Amino acid sequence: MSGTRGASVVEALAALVLAATAAAGLAAAAATAAFHVRLARERTAALGLAVDALEVQRAGARGNGDDAPVVAGTAFVRHWTAGDGRGEATPLAADVGWAAGGVGLTSEVFP
Repeated sequence: MSGTRGASVVEALAALVLAATAAAGLAAAAATAAFHVRLARERTAALGLAVDALEVQRAGARGNGDDAPVVAGTAFVRHWTAGDGRGEATPLAADVGWAAGGVGLTSEVFP
């Protein structure tokens, strides 16, 4: 009878190890998902900032500049430029960077 009792303990330990492995896998998946959700949120905010800079330039306030907006607790650095079209399409660019990455957009506008 003592052999059966020992087998039950071994089975319980094996089940505990399997449950712990599954829980660790789920925790790792949740951490990875949270990281990618945060990155997507930051990238969306950066694209919005870049589009805003290009829209201001398209509206007529062309020039070069930079600023450092903070959106939802994330600090961004935004830089925009407008080239000299001289009768042709004027090239516009906006670059936005933050600690985890950066995005850049380009466009053209006719005089």
